[in-house]
Amino acid sequence: MRLFIAINLGAETKERLLALRDELRAVSSCGKYSLPENLHLTLAFLGECNVEETSAIKSAMDEVSFDPFDLQIDRIGRFKRNGGDIWWAGVRENTALSILHKDLIARLRAKSFELEERKFNPHITLGREIITKAQRKQIEPFGETVSRIDLMKSERKNGKLTYTSIHRRGKWTSPIVVEPYNLAWVAEFERIREFFLPHIGDLIVDIHHVGSTSVPGLSAKAIIDFDIEIESMAIFPKLKERLAELGYHHEGDYGITGREVFKSTKPDDFMRYYMYVCPTDSTEFKWHLKFRNALRADPQAAKEYGELKMALAIQHGNDIDAYIDGKTSFIRNILGV
Repeated sequence: MRLFIAINLGAETKERLLALRDELRAVSSCGKYSLPENLHLTLAFLGECNVEETSAIKSAMDEVSFDPFDLQIDRIGRFKRNGGDIWWAGVRENTALSILHKDLIARLRAKSFELEERKFNPHITLGREIITKAQRKQIEPFGETVSRIDLMKSERKNGKLTYTSIHRRGKWTSPIVVEPYNLAWVAEFERIREFFLPHIGDLIVDIHHVGSTSVPGLSAKAIIDFDIEIESMAIFPKLKERLAELGYHHEGDYGITGREVFKSTKPDDFMRYYMYVCPTDSTEFKWHLKFRNALRADPQAAKEYGELKMALAIQHGNDIDAYIDGKTSFIRNILGV
């Protein structure tokens, strides 16, 4: 796999970057311009990696710890190239970003990865092979809070360069909150389900409420998890296309096989939710249902799980990865794996 580690950007930041890209396009005679879904800030380029190397990269990412920090984009510039330049949006000097990059590179090198020695110049590529009379310039700063890094897979699908996340680490921007069970969670799932069915019902098996909000009496983060079940991955390309028409972007599997992640690119009035597409034979999908059903059938286990999550939320604050890791032993015990 061709891999790199990156900071993926939010919708509002991408909109501002797309406006800069289009301004550049308007005064250029030619060029190849970045697609909205491919706008990102590269932290480390790894190139072609095998399974063992990919595992080592994930391990290096897991060892890095950083708190959320603000990132500001304040200029546009270019790298001169024969046949057309690379134009980019540049990031204002940022101590937290520099420390994160230095730590990540050191951990990758400790695992025998040979990386370029060039000075870190954080930027977001707007286009390549661009011929233009435009000039470098400062712009009104804009940006967002960075809280996650992703291991990205780069590939061409039907001639289109596509990036998908296969591993993600980081922290939330606010403390993790575990709430007592709320009957409104079931009603909210049903509202979400009723929204999707008219659009994708002909392609899917069903939409399942999973995760802690699906278990009566279980304390949980107020986030709806649901799995869209399909007969096989042969259905996935058509479903992905249909979901894209509704404004849902495929994020990849974040390194968990059998569970494809989608996120909305448009605002809606649902409570917060995590949305997955899973084939019927997916082990991950089967575990989602098995864990949910086991807790539904055992109120004492559900009570213990809720108490564990509340304790972990207090202990780890906004460190969502540590919070998730803290639940692993309990989950594996319930699943018998």
